[in-house]
Amino acid sequence: MNHKPVRDALQAHFDLDARRVEFISRFIIALLKVRSVNLAQIATALNGLAKLESNARRVKRFLNVDFAQDLIARFVLSFITADKIVLTMDRTNWQFGAVHINFLVIGIAHNGIALPVAWVNLEKAGNSNAAERKTILERVLKVIPANRIQREQPVRCCFVSKKGFAADREFIGAAWFETLLENGVNPVIRIKQDTIIRQRLRAALAWVWFNALKRGEVKELGKAKVMGIRVFVIGTLTEDGEYLLLVTIKQPSRALIIYAQRWNIETLFAALKTRGFNLEETRMVHRNPCIRWYKEWSERLFALLVIALVWAVRVGEFVSSLTRIPLKKNGSPPRSVFRVGLDTLRQIF
Repeated sequence: MNHKPVRDALQAHFDLDARRVEFISRFIIALLKVRSVNLAQIATALNGLAKLESNARRVKRFLNVDFAQDLIARFVLSFITADKIVLTMDRTNWQFGAVHINFLVIGIAHNGIALPVAWVNLEKAGNSNAAERKTILERVLKVIPANRIQREQPVRCCFVSKKGFAADREFIGAAWFETLLENGVNPVIRIKQDTIIRQRLRAALAWVWFNALKRGEVKELGKAKVMGIRVFVIGTLTEDGEYLLLVTIKQPSRALIIYAQRWNIETLFAALKTRGFNLEETRMVHRNPCIRWYKEWSERLFALLVIALVWAVRVGEFVSSLTRIPLKKNGSPPRSVFRVGLDTLRQIF
C-alpha cells in the first residue's frame, strides 16, 4: 500500500521536516509487515525501490538525529478525549549477551493498555532508583497539564497526579516517598510483607498486622509510620493467599480500587514484545559503556514503536465499535484493542 496517506496523517501531528515524516511512515508500515524491531528485517520492507544497504543506512541516519519525547507525548495526548487521565509506570527488561536493556516507562492508561509518554533505557540490570524515577516523572509533568491528571483512579503500578501516585513494590524508599510528597503527590504504593510498620508503641513486620485476615477480607490499619512517614495502611489477603499491602496519604478506602487496573502497563509490554513488535529482537547494544549512541538509538526506536502502537490501538477501537465481539467467560475480550488493530493493519498492508 502507498505510504503517502500515513505520511500525510503524521504530518498533521508532527512539526518535523517532511523527509523525516516520510521516513517514519515508511518505517511504521515496514514494522507492521515484519513485526520485528530488528533493523535488518526492517530494512527488507522499508522501501522496495531502494537497495537493502541503502535502507539500512537510512534507518541509521534517522536514529542519529534527536527525536524529542515530548513530541510523542503530545501525539499520544491528542487522542485522549477524557478530561482527566491516569498514568502508569513500570519497567521492562531483558538481556542480550552481556548487555542489559532495561526500559523505565510512564504511560497513560487507556482502554486496557498504557500509551507511553516517557521512557528511558536505564542501561543496567535491576530496579530503578529514586533519582531516575524523579527525572522521568518531571519530564511527564512538564508535558501533561496537572488539571488533566485524574485524582486517585485505578492503575497498574503507578498513578501520578498532583494529588495521587500508586506504585508497585519496586517503587518504595524513604527518599522516593519524600520526593512525591514534596511535589504534592499522594502515594498509593504497595509495600513488601517484611516492611516495618510502627503504630503507637508497637512495631512489627507488615504481614503481622494483617495475619488474622481471611481470603478476600480487607482491613484498614489507620495511620502508622512506614519508613518514617505517617501513612494509612490497607491490606487484604488475595484468593491466592498472598498479602496485598498498600500505603497512602489520603482516602484509604479507595486504595484497592486505585491499584485494581494494574494490567494496563503489562498489556503495553506484551504489545511491544511477543504479542506485537518483538522489541526484544533489537540488536541495538554495545558492550563498551563508553559508547553512548546505542542508548539514544534504543530510545528513539522506542519512540517509533509508540507511534505504531497508538495507531494500532486507534484502529482497534474503531473496528471494535463496528461489531459486537463476544466476551470470554471471565468477562474480558478475546483480543485487546491493540491486537485487533494490529491484525487489521497487517491485513491492509
